[in-house]
Amino acid sequence: MQTLPDIRTEADITTLITTFYEKVGLDELLGPILQADAQVHWPQPLFTMQAFWKRVLLNTGGADGWPFPGGLVLPNTGEYFQRWRQLFLAAVEDNFNGPIAEAAKAKAQEIARMFEYKRQPRTLLSFLRTL
Repeated sequence: MQTLPDIRTEADITTLITTFYEKVGLDELLGPILQADAQVHWPQPLFTMQAFWKRVLLNTGGADGWPFPGGLVLPNTGEYFQRWRQLFLAAVEDNFNGPIAEAAKAKAQEIARMFEYKRQPRTLLSFLRTL
């Protein structure tokens, strides 16, 4: 059994994002959305997502980036975000193992929870329930 490396370089981040989007493109649920969204100028969104993960995982300065392509709109049901998360976690696990890889998976889980929370309808004072 081959031991996988941890995420350590910008090239590793590129591998992660490239692998992830290959998985998304082939996925039965998300692939059609990605193909329909192909009108978006993809090199820039990919660059922006790579900048985000470089900053988060490698503590690089520079652009903040964003974990999702700006023009990509997922339907407002949880199954799409769950699948997005599953594919990202699989991309990490297929290529990397170690503390930074675990941090990438934890951050992806956190981001998915945030997007799930934000997509749910809220009443005006719903924030009071969390107090």
